[in-house]
Amino acid sequence: MTIAKRNAVASLLVASLAAVTCADGPTAPTAPAPQAATAPAAAGVDPKAKAIADRAKEAASKLEGLEATTRVTVEGVDPSMLPPGLTDPVVVAVDFTKLSSGTPAFPAFAMDCSSDGKPMGKVVFDGSDSLVTDAGTKTYMKGGQDWQNAVGARTMSLPLWFIERRLGLEMPEGGDGMPKLVEMTVVGEETVDGKACDVVSTVRTITPEPMGEDEGAPQGEIRLVETIAFAREDGLPRRVSQSQSAGGPGGASMKFTTAFEGLKANPKHPEARFSTAAPEGYGKMEPPAQDSGAPALKVKVGDDAPAFDLSDLAGSKVSLASLRGKVVLLDFWATWCGPCKAAMPAIQKIHDDYKGKGVAVLGINTWENKEDAAKQYIDKKGFTYPCLLKGDDLAKAYGMTGIPTLVVIGKDGKIVDIEVGMAPNGDAGLRKAIDTALAAQ
Repeated sequence: MTIAKRNAVASLLVASLAAVTCADGPTAPTAPAPQAATAPAAAGVDPKAKAIADRAKEAASKLEGLEATTRVTVEGVDPSMLPPGLTDPVVVAVDFTKLSSGTPAFPAFAMDCSSDGKPMGKVVFDGSDSLVTDAGTKTYMKGGQDWQNAVGARTMSLPLWFIERRLGLEMPEGGDGMPKLVEMTVVGEETVDGKACDVVSTVRTITPEPMGEDEGAPQGEIRLVETIAFAREDGLPRRVSQSQSAGGPGGASMKFTTAFEGLKANPKHPEARFSTAAPEGYGKMEPPAQDSGAPALKVKVGDDAPAFDLSDLAGSKVSLASLRGKVVLLDFWATWCGPCKAAMPAIQKIHDDYKGKGVAVLGINTWENKEDAAKQYIDKKGFTYPCLLKGDDLAKAYGMTGIPTLVVIGKDGKIVDIEVGMAPNGDAGLRKAIDTALAAQ
């Protein structure tokens, strides 16, 4: 695996850890039943460790709400590269009785942010509308259901472990590019936030599947390690650490840890806690053109999209200039990228729904392992939207460091929207951007 690919995987996993689910993940029911704890354990799974994890999962599945102060720490990344405020403490409240109508559903939450003990503002999502305030400038912004644009990098401060298990949004294990459980063990005992805890380590691997019988062993196995301190008192986590290494020994690695201090299960939240009404005395600010939590690119919304002239699977040339007057959706992907492949059914659905409506949907195969890998995979899965090959130079023109990256280009050739990783609300943001671009004169 090349250095570029390793860096892309590393960046990809940053986005993956911050996301709740892939676009084609399960839809969360209003009151999901806990999954059965009687499934056979995989080889390498300690029954005691599994029992602790199963107890936590069942306890989380019954939560109606929670509150905690979350603290995020990051290892293996130059601190200067981290978004501002990522590691500052955040007081978070979540209400699982208030769910959005999107797919997947997401609970109402409120985040009070501070730095060095000074209030910085808050982010609130009530299930249908979002609000972000800046205490320093006394301004506010409304964001509808696009709460992830308001949260940005602070998504890591949300209690994602609890949300995933409460709503059944866990990433499916095994299969096509998905994580495979290989080990689960109790690695010690520890006191965390004053609670006696059992510490359980879970190891999963992601191995890109071979594209042909003659390809041999896949390269670039990704190893995911999740280490959780489960409180014996109630079975719930007080600290969750997630680390990954890509490309085998010497590959890119990083570790994220989220600690939950003063955790309260099922607290009585006042109704005003999740109010998205504009604060008195605050002025309205316009939403940012691009998610501030995403990796910085060379281009931004409003810029002219970088030109391209690439070949499709049949060898025909397709250029951006030839698509002038149409709205264009570019999906940068590779066959070794699990989240890329998980997003592809949603991209196919967009292609189908906007067919004949002046929208061109194009996959851009990027940083690929093997020359014919993209065609083999697309044929195997039956995707029908066009795919352009050898997109490395175009990805470089955008300044991409991770995939999937999705770009919506307006009829005038200017960038309308950029998403690094599929957003938590699936393809809703892409569709909104496409509809807005179609309506523009």
